[in-house]
Amino acid sequence: MGAAPSVARLLLELRGRTSVDVRPSGRSLQVRPKDSNVIAVHIHPGGIDLALDQDRANEVALSIEGAYVRDDEPVTQVSVEAYLIDANYDALLAAAVEAVEQRAAGKPVKAAAAAPRARATSTGTRAPAKPKAAAKPAPRPEPPRCPKCRQYELLASGECPSGYC
Repeated sequence: MGAAPSVARLLLELRGRTSVDVRPSGRSLQVRPKDSNVIAVHIHPGGIDLALDQDRANEVALSIEGAYVRDDEPVTQVSVEAYLIDANYDALLAAAVEAVEQRAAGKPVKAAAAAPRARATSTGTRAPAKPKAAAKPAPRPEPPRCPKCRQYELLASGECPSGYC
């Protein structure tokens, strides 16, 4: 990552201001509120993504030079490219702390995504069941081995490939 020193400093200061868990995921880091399973800050080689509620995301994006809002379902994110981290460090740190605190408080990141679920459960219908895990395929049987040397797998003709057995 080109912005590695800035990101390391950001993580240290973020840990000093709020309680977070940092989990690696491939070439990126996921920052979550302590004892939570929701991602508040996603740090990747291309930059940083902050999960904020939609109204606040627009304000934060306007306060950080070069930031933009990604309005993906079900999460609204403010994205900042890696080369802009140093120039916007203070505003980015404040926004990261805010993202962690919002996610820790359990605020919905996008109200439109939460509304259909609330309506479905309030009308008396059951919530959809969790999908079942896919069945594991049956293990392959061991190929037959030469009964004399027990070293080689038998050929389709039933003979040992060594030629000596």
